[in-house]
Amino acid sequence: MFTIEFPLHLVHNALRALTLLPLLIACLPAQAHTQDTVSVEQIAGADTKRQSAIGNLENIQLSIESKRNSIVELRKQLKLLDDPTEQQETEQKIERYKSDIQELQRSFEYIVLGGINLSILADEPDQRMDWRVELEEIIRPLLSTLKEITAKPRQADGLRRAIEQREDQLKIIAKAIDSINIIRQMPATPEVSGALDQMMVEWEQRRDDTQRELEISRFRLGDLESEHTPWRTSAGEAIAEFLGGRGLTLLLAVIAGLVAWMIARGLLALYWRWLYRTRSDTGITRAPLVLYGYRLILATFIVVTIVLVLYVRGDVLLLTLAVIALAGFALSLRQTLPRYAAELRLLLGVGPVRERERLMLDNVPYHVESLGIYTILRNPALEGVIRLPLHGMNALASRPASTEPWFPCEPGDYLQLADGSFGRVLRQTVEIVEVAVRDTTVLISTKDFLSQNHRNLSRDGFGIACTFGIDYRHQAISLDTVPRRLQEAIAARFTQEGLGEAIRELMVEFKEAGTSSLDYQIYIILDGHAAKAFFKTQRMVQRACVDCCNQEGWTIPFTQVTVHASHDTESHDGDSGNRSSDITGAITTTS
Repeated sequence: MFTIEFPLHLVHNALRALTLLPLLIACLPAQAHTQDTVSVEQIAGADTKRQSAIGNLENIQLSIESKRNSIVELRKQLKLLDDPTEQQETEQKIERYKSDIQELQRSFEYIVLGGINLSILADEPDQRMDWRVELEEIIRPLLSTLKEITAKPRQADGLRRAIEQREDQLKIIAKAIDSINIIRQMPATPEVSGALDQMMVEWEQRRDDTQRELEISRFRLGDLESEHTPWRTSAGEAIAEFLGGRGLTLLLAVIAGLVAWMIARGLLALYWRWLYRTRSDTGITRAPLVLYGYRLILATFIVVTIVLVLYVRGDVLLLTLAVIALAGFALSLRQTLPRYAAELRLLLGVGPVRERERLMLDNVPYHVESLGIYTILRNPALEGVIRLPLHGMNALASRPASTEPWFPCEPGDYLQLADGSFGRVLRQTVEIVEVAVRDTTVLISTKDFLSQNHRNLSRDGFGIACTFGIDYRHQAISLDTVPRRLQEAIAARFTQEGLGEAIRELMVEFKEAGTSSLDYQIYIILDGHAAKAFFKTQRMVQRACVDCCNQEGWTIPFTQVTVHASHDTESHDGDSGNRSSDITGAITTTS
Protein backbone atom coordinates (compact mmCIF):
# COMPACT_ATOMS: atom_id res chain seq x y z
CA MET A 1 0.00 0.00 0.00
CA PHE A 2 1.10 3.53 -0.63
CA THR A 3 -0.24 7.00 0.00
CA ILE A 4 0.11 10.18 -1.95
CA GLU A 5 -0.16 13.61 -0.45
CA PHE A 6 -2.21 15.45 -3.02
CA PRO A 7 -1.78 19.20 -3.09
CA LEU A 8 -5.30 20.24 -2.20
CA HIS A 9 -4.51 23.87 -3.00
CA LEU A 10 -4.33 22.87 -6.68
CA VAL A 11 -7.89 21.58 -6.50
CA HIS A 12 -8.98 24.76 -4.76
CA ASN A 13 -7.35 26.94 -7.42
CA ALA A 14 -8.90 24.86 -10.21
CA LEU A 15 -12.39 25.19 -8.78
CA ARG A 16 -11.92 28.91 -8.32
CA ALA A 17 -10.78 29.24 -11.90
CA LEU A 18 -13.82 27.31 -13.15
CA THR A 19 -16.07 29.58 -11.11
CA LEU A 20 -14.55 32.76 -12.52
CA LEU A 21 -14.46 31.43 -16.10
CA PRO A 22 -17.97 32.69 -17.10
CA LEU A 23 -17.15 36.13 -15.73
CA LEU A 24 -13.93 36.23 -17.68
CA ILE A 25 -15.70 35.18 -20.87
CA ALA A 26 -18.33 37.87 -20.31
CA CYS A 27 -15.62 40.48 -19.84
CA LEU A 28 -13.62 39.60 -22.94
CA PRO A 29 -15.82 41.47 -25.44
CA ALA A 30 -15.65 44.61 -23.37
CA GLN A 31 -11.86 44.51 -23.49
CA ALA A 32 -11.93 44.23 -27.25
CA HIS A 33 -13.76 47.56 -27.72
CA THR A 34 -12.14 50.92 -27.51
CA GLN A 35 -12.65 53.24 -24.57
CA ASP A 36 -14.65 55.72 -26.63
CA THR A 37 -17.14 53.11 -27.85
CA VAL A 38 -17.77 51.89 -24.32
CA SER A 39 -18.39 55.39 -23.09
CA VAL A 40 -20.91 56.16 -25.85
CA GLU A 41 -22.87 52.98 -25.19
CA GLN A 42 -22.94 53.64 -21.46
CA ILE A 43 -24.20 57.21 -21.95
CA ALA A 44 -26.91 56.07 -24.37
CA GLY A 45 -28.09 53.35 -22.02
CA ALA A 46 -28.21 55.77 -19.09
CA ASP A 47 -30.31 58.31 -21.07
CA THR A 48 -32.79 55.63 -22.06
CA LYS A 49 -33.09 54.47 -18.45
CA ARG A 50 -33.70 58.05 -17.25
CA GLN A 51 -36.42 58.64 -19.85
CA SER A 52 -38.18 55.43 -18.80
CA ALA A 53 -37.95 56.44 -15.13
CA ILE A 54 -39.42 59.89 -15.83
CA GLY A 55 -42.33 58.34 -17.70
CA ASN A 56 -43.04 55.98 -14.82
CA LEU A 57 -42.91 58.86 -12.32
CA GLU A 58 -45.41 60.87 -14.37
CA ASN A 59 -47.83 57.96 -14.54
CA ILE A 60 -47.54 57.34 -10.79
CA GLN A 61 -48.17 60.98 -10.00
CA LEU A 62 -51.25 61.07 -12.23
CA SER A 63 -52.61 58.00 -10.47
CA ILE A 64 -52.03 59.61 -7.07
CA GLU A 65 -53.88 62.80 -8.09
CA SER A 66 -56.76 60.79 -9.55
CA LYS A 67 -57.18 58.76 -6.36
CA ARG A 68 -57.01 61.89 -4.21
CA ASN A 69 -59.80 63.48 -6.28
CA SER A 70 -61.81 60.29 -5.90
CA ILE A 71 -61.40 60.49 -2.12
CA VAL A 72 -62.65 64.09 -2.12
CA GLU A 73 -65.75 63.13 -4.11
CA LEU A 74 -66.45 60.14 -1.87
CA ARG A 75 -66.25 62.29 1.24
CA LYS A 76 -68.79 64.74 -0.26
CA GLN A 77 -71.12 61.81 -1.00
CA LEU A 78 -70.61 60.46 2.50
CA LYS A 79 -72.07 63.63 4.02
CA LEU A 80 -75.25 63.27 1.97
CA LEU A 81 -75.88 59.58 2.74
CA ASP A 82 -78.30 58.51 5.45
CA ASP A 83 -78.18 54.72 5.01
CA PRO A 84 -75.59 53.16 7.41
CA THR A 85 -74.81 50.40 4.94
CA GLU A 86 -74.00 52.82 2.13
CA GLN A 87 -71.94 54.93 4.52
CA GLN A 88 -69.87 51.88 5.49
CA GLU A 89 -69.28 50.94 1.86
CA THR A 90 -68.15 54.47 1.05
CA GLU A 91 -65.75 54.55 3.98
CA GLN A 92 -64.24 51.27 2.84
CA LYS A 93 -63.65 52.72 -0.62
CA ILE A 94 -61.94 55.74 0.92
CA GLU A 95 -59.60 53.51 2.96
CA ARG A 96 -58.79 51.41 -0.07
CA TYR A 97 -57.86 54.55 -2.05
CA LYS A 98 -55.65 55.73 0.79
CA SER A 99 -53.81 52.42 0.82
CA ASP A 100 -53.29 52.64 -2.94
CA ILE A 101 -51.91 56.15 -2.59
CA GLN A 102 -49.38 54.98 0.04
CA GLU A 103 -48.23 52.15 -2.19
CA LEU A 104 -47.84 54.52 -5.15
CA GLN A 105 -45.82 56.93 -3.03
CA ARG A 106 -43.45 54.13 -1.98
CA SER A 107 -43.01 53.19 -5.64
CA PHE A 108 -42.30 56.84 -6.47
CA GLU A 109 -39.56 57.02 -3.82
CA TYR A 110 -38.08 53.70 -4.94
CA ILE A 111 -37.67 54.92 -8.53
CA VAL A 112 -36.29 58.33 -7.55
CA LEU A 113 -33.77 56.91 -5.05
CA GLY A 114 -32.59 54.18 -7.39
CA GLY A 115 -33.74 51.25 -5.28
CA ILE A 116 -31.83 52.24 -2.13
CA ASN A 117 -32.81 50.17 0.90
CA LEU A 118 -34.29 52.62 3.43
CA SER A 119 -35.06 50.09 6.12
CA ILE A 120 -31.84 50.94 7.94
CA LEU A 121 -33.12 54.52 8.50
CA ALA A 122 -36.22 53.31 10.29
CA ASP A 123 -36.25 53.68 14.06
CA GLU A 124 -38.84 50.97 14.61
CA PRO A 125 -37.51 47.57 15.64
CA ASP A 126 -37.67 44.81 13.09
CA GLN A 127 -40.81 42.76 13.20
CA ARG A 128 -40.47 39.18 14.35
CA MET A 129 -40.60 36.67 11.56
CA ASP A 130 -43.70 34.55 11.54
CA TRP A 131 -42.54 31.14 10.36
CA ARG A 132 -46.07 30.16 9.42
CA VAL A 133 -46.37 33.12 7.07
CA GLU A 134 -42.93 32.42 5.59
CA LEU A 135 -43.75 28.75 5.14
CA GLU A 136 -47.00 29.69 3.44
CA GLU A 137 -45.10 31.93 1.03
CA ILE A 138 -42.74 29.06 0.17
CA ILE A 139 -45.45 26.44 -0.31
CA ARG A 140 -47.89 28.76 -2.13
CA PRO A 141 -46.49 28.06 -5.64
CA LEU A 142 -46.91 24.34 -5.08
CA LEU A 143 -50.44 24.76 -3.81
CA SER A 144 -51.29 27.12 -6.67
CA THR A 145 -50.08 24.57 -9.19
CA LEU A 146 -52.11 21.81 -7.58
CA LYS A 147 -55.12 24.11 -7.46
CA GLU A 148 -54.74 24.91 -11.14
CA ILE A 149 -54.47 21.24 -12.08
CA THR A 150 -57.58 20.29 -10.13
CA ALA A 151 -59.63 23.42 -10.96
CA LYS A 152 -61.95 21.85 -13.54
CA PRO A 153 -62.75 18.65 -11.57
CA ARG A 154 -63.37 20.69 -8.44
CA GLN A 155 -65.66 23.07 -10.32
CA ALA A 156 -67.66 20.19 -11.78
CA ASP A 157 -67.96 18.54 -8.38
CA GLY A 158 -69.14 21.81 -6.82
CA LEU A 159 -71.83 22.20 -9.49
CA ARG A 160 -73.06 18.64 -8.94
CA ARG A 161 -73.34 19.21 -5.22
CA ALA A 162 -75.16 22.53 -5.84
CA ILE A 163 -77.65 20.77 -8.15
CA GLU A 164 -78.34 18.10 -5.54
CA GLN A 165 -78.83 20.77 -2.88
CA ARG A 166 -81.24 22.78 -5.06
CA GLU A 167 -83.27 19.68 -5.88
CA ASP A 168 -83.61 18.86 -2.20
CA GLN A 169 -84.64 22.46 -1.52
CA LEU A 170 -87.32 22.33 -4.20
CA LYS A 171 -88.80 19.22 -2.58
CA ILE A 172 -89.02 20.97 0.78
CA ILE A 173 -90.47 24.11 -0.80
CA ALA A 174 -93.09 22.04 -2.61
CA LYS A 175 -94.16 20.45 0.67
CA ALA A 176 -94.36 23.89 2.30
CA ILE A 177 -96.55 25.28 -0.54
CA ASP A 178 -98.89 22.27 -0.35
CA SER A 179 -99.25 22.80 3.37
CA ILE A 180 -100.07 26.50 2.88
CA ASN A 181 -102.69 25.66 0.22
CA ILE A 182 -104.39 23.23 2.58
CA ILE A 183 -104.61 25.89 5.31
CA ARG A 184 -105.87 28.54 2.85
CA GLN A 185 -108.83 26.36 1.88
CA MET A 186 -110.13 26.48 5.44
CA PRO A 187 -112.43 29.39 6.55
CA ALA A 188 -110.49 32.15 8.31
CA THR A 189 -110.61 35.84 9.17
CA PRO A 190 -109.50 38.41 6.61
CA GLU A 191 -106.32 39.11 8.60
CA VAL A 192 -105.31 35.42 8.58
CA SER A 193 -106.21 35.07 4.90
CA GLY A 194 -104.05 38.06 4.08
CA ALA A 195 -101.12 36.66 6.03
CA LEU A 196 -101.50 33.32 4.26
CA ASP A 197 -101.60 35.01 0.88
CA GLN A 198 -98.41 36.94 1.69
CA MET A 199 -96.70 33.73 2.85
CA MET A 200 -97.77 31.98 -0.33
CA VAL A 201 -96.28 34.76 -2.44
CA GLU A 202 -92.96 34.54 -0.54
CA TRP A 203 -92.70 30.76 -0.86
CA GLU A 204 -93.62 30.86 -4.56
CA GLN A 205 -90.89 33.48 -5.06
CA ARG A 206 -88.42 31.27 -3.21
CA ARG A 207 -89.46 28.35 -5.42
CA ASP A 208 -88.93 30.37 -8.58
CA ASP A 209 -85.49 31.59 -7.38
CA THR A 210 -84.37 28.08 -6.45
CA GLN A 211 -85.63 26.71 -9.77
CA ARG A 212 -83.72 29.42 -11.63
CA GLU A 213 -80.51 28.69 -9.72
CA LEU A 214 -80.99 25.00 -10.44
CA GLU A 215 -81.32 25.67 -14.17
CA ILE A 216 -78.22 27.88 -14.14
CA SER A 217 -76.16 25.22 -12.35
CA ARG A 218 -77.32 22.56 -14.81
CA PHE A 219 -76.44 24.83 -17.71
CA ARG A 220 -72.98 25.55 -16.32
CA LEU A 221 -72.35 21.84 -15.68
CA GLY A 222 -73.46 20.93 -19.18
CA ASP A 223 -71.32 23.65 -20.68
CA LEU A 224 -68.33 22.49 -18.59
CA GLU A 225 -68.80 18.88 -19.69
CA SER A 226 -69.20 19.92 -23.31
CA GLU A 227 -65.75 21.50 -23.18
CA HIS A 228 -64.18 18.09 -22.73
CA THR A 229 -61.23 17.76 -25.07
CA PRO A 230 -60.18 14.38 -26.50
CA TRP A 231 -57.44 12.84 -24.43
CA ARG A 232 -55.03 12.71 -27.33
CA THR A 233 -55.40 16.41 -27.96
CA SER A 234 -55.16 17.33 -24.31
CA ALA A 235 -52.19 15.01 -23.79
CA GLY A 236 -50.43 16.50 -26.78
CA GLU A 237 -51.05 20.02 -25.56
CA ALA A 238 -49.87 19.11 -22.07
CA ILE A 239 -46.70 17.49 -23.41
CA ALA A 240 -45.97 20.43 -25.67
CA GLU A 241 -46.51 22.88 -22.82
CA PHE A 242 -44.30 20.77 -20.52
CA LEU A 243 -41.48 20.46 -23.03
CA GLY A 244 -41.53 24.15 -23.79
CA GLY A 245 -41.57 25.22 -20.14
CA ARG A 246 -40.89 23.06 -17.10
CA GLY A 247 -39.51 20.14 -19.12
CA LEU A 248 -36.87 22.38 -20.65
CA THR A 249 -35.97 23.64 -17.19
CA LEU A 250 -35.57 20.09 -15.90
CA LEU A 251 -33.44 19.18 -18.92
CA LEU A 252 -31.16 22.15 -18.36
CA ALA A 253 -30.88 21.29 -14.66
CA VAL A 254 -29.96 17.68 -15.47
CA ILE A 255 -27.39 18.79 -18.04
CA ALA A 256 -25.88 21.23 -15.56
CA GLY A 257 -25.70 18.51 -12.92
CA LEU A 258 -23.98 16.13 -15.36
CA VAL A 259 -21.47 18.81 -16.33
CA ALA A 260 -20.69 19.42 -12.66
CA TRP A 261 -20.30 15.68 -12.11
CA MET A 262 -17.97 15.32 -15.10
CA ILE A 263 -15.80 18.20 -13.87
CA ALA A 264 -15.53 16.65 -10.41
CA ARG A 265 -14.77 13.22 -11.88
CA GLY A 266 -12.05 14.75 -14.02
CA LEU A 267 -10.41 16.34 -11.00
CA LEU A 268 -10.57 13.02 -9.13
CA ALA A 269 -9.01 11.19 -12.08
CA LEU A 270 -6.18 13.72 -12.11
CA TYR A 271 -5.63 13.06 -8.41
CA TRP A 272 -5.49 9.26 -8.83
CA ARG A 273 -3.12 9.62 -11.79
CA TRP A 274 -0.85 11.86 -9.74
CA LEU A 275 -1.14 9.41 -6.85
CA TYR A 276 -0.06 6.47 -8.99
CA ARG A 277 2.79 8.36 -10.65
CA THR A 278 4.44 9.82 -7.54
CA ARG A 279 4.06 6.88 -5.10
CA SER A 280 4.70 8.91 -1.96
CA ASP A 281 6.11 7.20 1.12
CA THR A 282 3.50 8.57 3.50
CA GLY A 283 1.12 5.75 2.58
CA ILE A 284 -2.35 5.79 1.16
CA THR A 285 -4.07 6.64 4.45
CA ARG A 286 -5.16 10.03 3.19
CA ALA A 287 -6.77 8.62 0.08
CA PRO A 288 -10.04 7.65 1.88
CA LEU A 289 -10.21 11.13 3.39
CA VAL A 290 -9.77 12.68 -0.04
CA LEU A 291 -12.48 10.40 -1.39
CA TYR A 292 -14.90 11.44 1.34
CA GLY A 293 -14.11 15.09 0.75
CA TYR A 294 -14.60 14.58 -2.97
CA ARG A 295 -18.07 13.11 -2.44
CA LEU A 296 -19.06 15.96 -0.15
CA ILE A 297 -17.83 18.60 -2.59
CA LEU A 298 -19.44 16.76 -5.52
CA ALA A 299 -22.85 16.62 -3.83
CA THR A 300 -22.67 20.28 -2.87
CA PHE A 301 -21.49 21.33 -6.35
CA ILE A 302 -24.29 19.43 -8.11
CA VAL A 303 -27.00 20.74 -5.77
CA VAL A 304 -25.85 24.35 -6.09
CA THR A 305 -25.68 24.03 -9.87
CA ILE A 306 -29.20 22.60 -10.17
CA VAL A 307 -30.70 25.18 -7.80
CA LEU A 308 -28.93 27.97 -9.71
CA VAL A 309 -30.44 26.75 -12.99
CA LEU A 310 -33.93 26.64 -11.47
CA TYR A 311 -33.44 30.13 -10.05
CA VAL A 312 -32.25 31.59 -13.35
CA ARG A 313 -35.11 29.92 -15.25
CA GLY A 314 -37.59 31.39 -12.75
CA ASP A 315 -39.56 28.16 -12.25
CA VAL A 316 -41.03 28.82 -8.83
CA LEU A 317 -42.62 25.37 -8.50
CA LEU A 318 -39.43 23.40 -9.19
CA LEU A 319 -37.44 25.77 -7.01
CA THR A 320 -39.93 25.24 -4.20
CA LEU A 321 -39.70 21.47 -4.54
CA ALA A 322 -35.90 21.72 -4.52
CA VAL A 323 -35.98 23.84 -1.36
CA ILE A 324 -38.31 21.36 0.34
CA ALA A 325 -36.02 18.47 -0.65
CA LEU A 326 -32.98 20.32 0.69
CA ALA A 327 -34.82 21.07 3.93
CA GLY A 328 -35.67 17.37 4.33
CA PHE A 329 -32.07 16.44 3.63
CA ALA A 330 -30.85 18.95 6.21
CA LEU A 331 -33.21 17.48 8.81
CA SER A 332 -31.90 14.00 8.04
CA LEU A 333 -28.34 15.22 8.56
CA ARG A 334 -29.23 16.00 12.15
CA GLN A 335 -29.37 12.27 12.80
CA THR A 336 -26.50 11.17 10.56
CA LEU A 337 -24.02 13.99 11.18
CA PRO A 338 -22.59 12.44 14.42
CA ARG A 339 -21.99 9.20 12.50
CA TYR A 340 -20.16 11.07 9.75
CA ALA A 341 -18.06 12.86 12.37
CA ALA A 342 -17.08 9.51 13.90
CA GLU A 343 -16.17 8.14 10.46
CA LEU A 344 -14.04 11.19 9.81
CA ARG A 345 -12.14 10.52 13.06
CA LEU A 346 -11.47 6.99 11.84
CA LEU A 347 -10.17 8.24 8.49
CA LEU A 348 -7.91 10.77 10.21
CA GLY A 349 -6.41 8.02 12.37
CA VAL A 350 -7.67 9.37 15.69
CA GLY A 351 -10.56 6.93 16.16
CA PRO A 352 -10.75 3.73 18.19
CA VAL A 353 -9.62 1.63 15.20
CA ARG A 354 -6.41 2.29 13.25
CA GLU A 355 -4.73 0.70 10.27
CA ARG A 356 -2.12 -2.06 10.72
CA GLU A 357 -3.38 -2.85 14.20
CA ARG A 358 -5.08 -5.86 15.73
CA LEU A 359 -8.72 -6.03 16.77
CA MET A 360 -11.17 -8.66 17.95
CA LEU A 361 -14.38 -9.35 16.03
CA ASP A 362 -16.62 -12.14 17.33
CA ASN A 363 -13.70 -13.35 19.46
CA VAL A 364 -11.55 -13.78 16.33
CA PRO A 365 -8.43 -11.61 15.93
CA TYR A 366 -8.02 -9.66 12.71
CA HIS A 367 -5.45 -7.37 11.18
CA VAL A 368 -6.79 -4.01 10.00
CA GLU A 369 -5.50 -3.83 6.43
CA SER A 370 -7.15 -0.58 5.37
CA LEU A 371 -9.72 1.93 6.54
CA GLY A 372 -11.99 3.34 3.87
CA ILE A 373 -15.57 3.29 2.79
CA TYR A 374 -15.27 -0.42 3.50
CA THR A 375 -12.75 -1.57 6.09
CA ILE A 376 -10.69 -4.64 5.11
CA LEU A 377 -10.00 -7.11 7.95
CA ARG A 378 -7.74 -10.09 7.39
CA ASN A 379 -6.48 -12.92 9.58
CA PRO A 380 -3.20 -14.26 8.16
CA ALA A 381 -4.06 -17.78 9.34
CA LEU A 382 -7.57 -17.86 7.81
CA GLU A 383 -8.84 -17.90 4.25
CA GLY A 384 -10.84 -14.91 3.08
CA VAL A 385 -11.29 -11.34 4.27
CA ILE A 386 -14.05 -9.40 5.97
CA ARG A 387 -15.33 -6.09 4.56
CA LEU A 388 -17.19 -3.92 7.02
CA PRO A 389 -18.73 -0.46 6.44
CA LEU A 390 -16.81 2.31 8.04
CA HIS A 391 -19.58 3.23 10.47
CA GLY A 392 -19.49 -0.34 11.85
CA MET A 393 -15.97 0.23 13.20
CA ASN A 394 -17.01 2.81 15.79
CA ALA A 395 -18.09 0.09 18.23
CA LEU A 396 -14.72 -1.71 17.95
CA ALA A 397 -11.23 -0.97 19.24
CA SER A 398 -7.81 -1.98 18.00
CA ARG A 399 -4.38 -2.22 19.55
CA PRO A 400 -0.85 -2.59 18.20
CA ALA A 401 -0.15 -6.07 16.86
CA SER A 402 2.26 -8.21 18.88
CA THR A 403 3.95 -11.58 18.39
CA GLU A 404 0.96 -13.54 19.65
CA PRO A 405 -0.47 -16.11 17.20
CA TRP A 406 -3.39 -15.21 14.97
CA PHE A 407 -5.01 -18.65 15.31
CA PRO A 408 -4.38 -21.70 17.49
CA CYS A 409 -3.88 -24.05 14.51
CA GLU A 410 -3.34 -24.31 10.78
CA PRO A 411 -4.37 -26.78 8.07
CA GLY A 412 -2.73 -30.17 8.63
CA ASP A 413 -2.48 -29.88 12.42
CA TYR A 414 -3.69 -32.74 14.59
CA LEU A 415 -6.05 -31.82 17.40
CA GLN A 416 -7.52 -33.37 20.47
CA LEU A 417 -10.98 -31.86 20.45
CA ALA A 418 -12.87 -30.71 23.50
CA ASP A 419 -14.91 -33.93 23.58
CA GLY A 420 -11.71 -36.04 23.61
CA SER A 421 -11.88 -37.11 19.98
CA PHE A 422 -8.86 -36.99 17.67
CA GLY A 423 -8.95 -35.05 14.43
CA ARG A 424 -6.93 -33.28 11.73
CA VAL A 425 -7.58 -29.73 10.47
CA LEU A 426 -8.47 -29.74 6.77
CA ARG A 427 -9.36 -26.09 6.15
CA GLN A 428 -9.94 -22.94 8.15
CA THR A 429 -11.66 -19.77 6.92
CA VAL A 430 -13.08 -16.64 8.49
CA GLU A 431 -16.39 -18.50 8.79
CA ILE A 432 -15.75 -22.21 9.47
CA VAL A 433 -13.05 -24.71 10.45
CA GLU A 434 -13.16 -28.15 8.78
CA VAL A 435 -11.83 -31.00 10.94
CA ALA A 436 -11.51 -34.66 9.86
CA VAL A 437 -12.61 -36.89 12.76
CA ARG A 438 -12.36 -40.61 11.99
CA ASP A 439 -14.16 -41.07 8.67
CA THR A 440 -16.27 -37.88 8.81
CA THR A 441 -15.72 -34.14 8.36
CA VAL A 442 -16.90 -31.89 11.14
CA LEU A 443 -17.70 -28.21 10.41
CA ILE A 444 -17.21 -25.85 13.34
CA SER A 445 -17.82 -22.11 13.14
CA THR A 446 -14.65 -20.12 13.68
CA LYS A 447 -16.20 -18.26 16.59
CA ASP A 448 -17.24 -21.49 18.34
CA PHE A 449 -13.93 -23.16 17.54
CA LEU A 450 -12.02 -20.52 19.47
CA SER A 451 -14.41 -20.64 22.40
CA GLN A 452 -13.87 -24.41 22.87
CA ASN A 453 -10.86 -25.95 24.59
CA HIS A 454 -9.18 -27.78 21.74
CA ARG A 455 -5.64 -29.08 22.14
CA ASN A 456 -3.24 -28.64 19.24
CA LEU A 457 -0.99 -31.69 19.36
CA SER A 458 1.02 -30.64 16.30
CA ARG A 459 1.97 -27.27 17.75
CA ASP A 460 2.20 -27.93 21.47
CA GLY A 461 3.18 -31.62 21.51
CA PHE A 462 1.89 -33.98 24.17
CA GLY A 463 2.98 -36.26 27.02
CA ILE A 464 2.35 -39.89 27.96
CA ALA A 465 2.31 -41.09 31.56
CA CYS A 466 1.84 -44.74 32.52
CA THR A 467 2.82 -47.31 35.18
CA PHE A 468 4.56 -50.66 34.59
CA GLY A 469 5.34 -53.36 37.21
CA ILE A 470 7.69 -56.39 37.52
CA ASP A 471 7.83 -59.28 39.97
CA TYR A 472 9.39 -58.97 43.41
CA ARG A 473 11.93 -61.66 42.55
CA HIS A 474 13.85 -59.01 40.61
CA GLN A 475 14.20 -56.79 43.66
CA ALA A 476 17.99 -56.86 43.53
CA ILE A 477 18.15 -55.03 40.17
CA SER A 478 14.96 -53.00 40.56
CA LEU A 479 16.61 -49.64 41.31
CA ASP A 480 19.26 -49.42 38.60
CA THR A 481 19.20 -52.06 35.91
CA VAL A 482 15.45 -52.31 35.38
CA PRO A 483 14.70 -48.53 34.87
CA ARG A 484 17.76 -48.13 32.61
CA ARG A 485 16.84 -51.11 30.41
CA LEU A 486 13.18 -50.06 30.19
CA GLN A 487 14.21 -46.52 29.10
CA GLU A 488 16.59 -47.90 26.48
CA ALA A 489 13.90 -50.26 25.17
CA ILE A 490 11.31 -47.42 24.86
CA ALA A 491 13.78 -45.14 23.05
CA ALA A 492 14.74 -47.98 20.70
CA ARG A 493 11.09 -48.69 19.93
CA PHE A 494 10.36 -45.04 19.03
CA THR A 495 13.50 -44.90 16.88
CA GLN A 496 12.40 -48.03 15.10
CA GLU A 497 9.01 -46.44 14.36
CA GLY A 498 10.65 -43.26 13.04
CA LEU A 499 9.69 -41.14 16.04
CA GLY A 500 13.02 -41.06 17.84
CA GLU A 501 13.60 -37.36 17.05
CA ALA A 502 10.15 -36.50 18.42
CA ILE A 503 11.19 -37.40 21.98
CA ARG A 504 11.83 -34.29 24.03
CA GLU A 505 12.11 -36.01 27.36
CA LEU A 506 11.98 -39.67 28.52
CA MET A 507 11.95 -40.69 32.17
CA VAL A 508 11.60 -44.11 33.85
CA GLU A 509 11.75 -44.05 37.65
CA PHE A 510 10.92 -46.43 40.48
CA LYS A 511 7.53 -45.45 41.81
CA GLU A 512 6.59 -47.78 44.66
CA ALA A 513 6.50 -51.31 45.96
CA GLY A 514 3.00 -52.33 45.17
CA THR A 515 0.87 -55.13 46.56
CA SER A 516 2.05 -57.64 44.04
CA SER A 517 4.69 -55.84 41.97
CA LEU A 518 7.50 -53.35 41.87
CA ASP A 519 5.97 -50.41 39.97
CA TYR A 520 7.78 -47.93 37.69
CA GLN A 521 6.53 -44.51 36.53
CA ILE A 522 7.09 -43.92 32.82
CA TYR A 523 6.76 -40.38 31.47
CA ILE A 524 7.57 -39.35 27.89
CA ILE A 525 7.16 -35.93 26.25
CA LEU A 526 6.84 -35.80 22.45
CA ASP A 527 6.81 -32.85 20.06
CA GLY A 528 4.33 -32.18 17.28
CA HIS A 529 5.98 -34.57 14.81
CA ALA A 530 4.43 -37.49 16.72
CA ALA A 531 0.92 -35.99 16.77
CA LYS A 532 -0.27 -38.21 13.95
CA ALA A 533 0.57 -41.31 16.09
CA PHE A 534 -1.07 -39.96 19.24
CA PHE A 535 -2.86 -43.20 20.19
CA LYS A 536 -0.14 -45.46 18.76
CA THR A 537 2.54 -43.95 21.02
CA GLN A 538 0.69 -45.10 24.12
CA ARG A 539 0.69 -48.68 22.83
CA MET A 540 4.32 -48.39 21.78
CA VAL A 541 5.41 -47.66 25.37
CA GLN A 542 3.64 -50.71 26.74
CA ARG A 543 4.94 -52.92 23.91
CA ALA A 544 8.51 -51.75 24.48
CA CYS A 545 8.29 -52.62 28.20
CA VAL A 546 6.91 -56.11 27.53
CA ASP A 547 9.59 -56.79 24.87
CA CYS A 548 12.25 -55.71 27.33
CA CYS A 549 10.93 -58.08 30.01
CA ASN A 550 10.89 -60.94 27.49
CA GLN A 551 14.47 -60.28 26.46
CA GLU A 552 15.70 -60.00 30.04
CA GLY A 553 13.61 -62.85 31.39
CA TRP A 554 11.77 -60.66 33.86
CA THR A 555 8.46 -61.85 35.20
CA ILE A 556 5.43 -59.61 34.89
CA PRO A 557 3.17 -60.30 37.91
CA PHE A 558 -0.55 -60.71 37.77
CA THR A 559 -3.18 -60.91 40.51
CA GLN A 560 -4.19 -64.40 41.92
CA VAL A 561 -7.24 -65.16 44.06
CA THR A 562 -7.32 -68.21 46.38
CA VAL A 563 -10.47 -69.29 48.21
CA HIS A 564 -10.13 -71.27 51.49
CA ALA A 565 -13.25 -73.09 52.79
CA SER A 566 -13.87 -74.94 56.16
CA HIS A 567 -16.80 -77.20 57.20
CA ASP A 568 -17.50 -77.68 60.92
CA THR A 569 -20.27 -79.94 62.26
CA GLU A 570 -21.41 -78.40 65.49
CA SER A 571 -24.14 -80.80 66.75
CA HIS A 572 -26.68 -83.40 65.87
CA ASP A 573 -30.29 -83.21 67.00
CA GLY A 574 -31.52 -86.74 67.53
CA ASP A 575 -35.17 -85.79 67.82
CA SER A 576 -35.31 -83.89 64.63
CA GLY A 577 -32.57 -85.67 62.71
CA ASN A 578 -31.40 -82.34 61.37
CA ARG A 579 -27.69 -81.45 60.96
CA SER A 580 -26.40 -77.94 61.33
CA SER A 581 -23.26 -76.96 59.51
CA ASP A 582 -21.31 -73.66 59.22
CA ILE A 583 -19.19 -72.92 56.14
CA THR A 584 -16.67 -70.07 56.34
CA GLY A 585 -14.42 -68.85 53.52
CA ALA A 586 -11.29 -66.73 53.26
CA ILE A 587 -9.98 -65.03 50.09
CA THR A 588 -6.23 -64.59 49.78
CA THR A 589 -4.57 -62.65 46.99
CA THR A 590 -1.17 -63.89 45.88
CA SER A 591 1.11 -63.35 43.02
